[in-house]
Amino acid sequence: MMLTTQTILKRMLLLCTFCTLLATTAIAGKPVIVGFHQKPDKAEKKLIQSLGGTIKRTYSLLPAIAADMPQESIAILLKNPSVTFVEDDVTVHSIDPSPSTTSKVSSTKPLSIQSLASDGEYDNSWGVERIGAKVAHDKNITGSGIKIAILDTGINYNHEDLDANYRGGYNFITNGRGSDDPFDDSYNQHGTNIAGIIAAESNDIGVVGVAPDASIYAVKVLDGSTFGSLSDIIAGIQWAVENNMDIANISIAGVDSSLLQATCDAAEQAGLLIVASAGNTYSGAAQFPAAYDSVVAVAGTDQNDSKGFFSPIDPVLEIAAPGLNIYSTAQENSYAALSGTSQSAAFVSGAAALLLSKGINDRNNDGIINNDDLRKTLQTSVTDLGILGRDDTFGYGLLNIRDAFNTTEDIVLNLKKESALLNGIQEVLLEDSAYRISMKNSGLTAVVILVYSENRFRGDLTKFYFFKEDNETITISLDGSTDALKLFFMPLGNSGNTAQITLTKL
Repeated sequence: MMLTTQTILKRMLLLCTFCTLLATTAIAGKPVIVGFHQKPDKAEKKLIQSLGGTIKRTYSLLPAIAADMPQESIAILLKNPSVTFVEDDVTVHSIDPSPSTTSKVSSTKPLSIQSLASDGEYDNSWGVERIGAKVAHDKNITGSGIKIAILDTGINYNHEDLDANYRGGYNFITNGRGSDDPFDDSYNQHGTNIAGIIAAESNDIGVVGVAPDASIYAVKVLDGSTFGSLSDIIAGIQWAVENNMDIANISIAGVDSSLLQATCDAAEQAGLLIVASAGNTYSGAAQFPAAYDSVVAVAGTDQNDSKGFFSPIDPVLEIAAPGLNIYSTAQENSYAALSGTSQSAAFVSGAAALLLSKGINDRNNDGIINNDDLRKTLQTSVTDLGILGRDDTFGYGLLNIRDAFNTTEDIVLNLKKESALLNGIQEVLLEDSAYRISMKNSGLTAVVILVYSENRFRGDLTKFYFFKEDNETITISLDGSTDALKLFFMPLGNSGNTAQITLTKL
């Protein structure tokens, strides 16, 4: 088998990293993560130190401490009743980019709108238009206010296509021993490439991101050779939760770790949407953390909407997105093309930011709009490819958010019974279309819909709708396409009780 220069370089870096780890272990002990029954405090820290351990990091999302421990002390730890497990702090690395199949690999100066055709940034970002993001941009929906943590090699935040959207971050690689600056020092600018796909600015230069006004945060958990540790990945996910990120983008080939899985589960429960590259396994199984149920596993496609040659085949795949020859930001103010499911995951993170910026509905009808509703919205914002329905190659299908931004917004009313009879009435005008009206009850006895047409009372359409139980939903249809209808919604029942009214244009 002929080895490419990139493969040889990668193996040399791996060898150097392995030798460094051996030397470090000989001096400082074995890197481990110690789990406890409760959140670590003074007693737990003292236990680690009393056995000769050096604490690297204390977690709050899960009850655990990362530390370097003498080998002989690990058996003693496992016998302590306060300890639940001791897990090796293993080395992880980024999802290796696959070789691009075209000669267009890099540019040492930014492309400009003057050197390209009309809409030059979109012409140079084929995936952005393929998933329908331009439809959102044309409606001035660009991801503004949405916070995305990019767990990777850092970000070149000085790049003129990223500097306006960069909001900070944290460098976990230094662990307080050096600069906390999360700047991207990787040989392939992996994190910077991902950042550009997600949020390159719409500034008539180079490329445009899926969400060109989203706020991006560099969570540096991989070093310049794209390697890191399990403990740093867990810390990065915890940082995303503690700093109220909406979305976390992860492109890491990790290990199947019960601790990593528990961290992802806890982050999901805390409201974080985790989007991860499924790995470049060339039709093999998906990698971790993408393969966990609490994570959106992303596969890759090419310009023909076929499976990317690098992409996995696995039932855990949830959604597919462009991944071949994705031109994006790189070192200094340059651009480069990378291929792989890392690039695909970035498209999904950017699309999630657009959907969240637009506003999403309560898709699971639990009365709360959160990351689960966003995930379900992504699952339905697709073009089905391959076998009908969800399959092992494309998941639910190829990311396509056009319909989400082409459809008319639902009208949502929060109807509340006030102490005065007329105070809770809300008014809506229906015209030019038929509407489906869903009334989800929360304690009301009934809702009265009074209907008028051209200031004429419509007794034939006016009706009392009585609820049989608190959480019941009543759905009806009214046609305002011929005669505009003015509706008055009146709540009946005890003061303070409510109902959510959703009007959807048919």
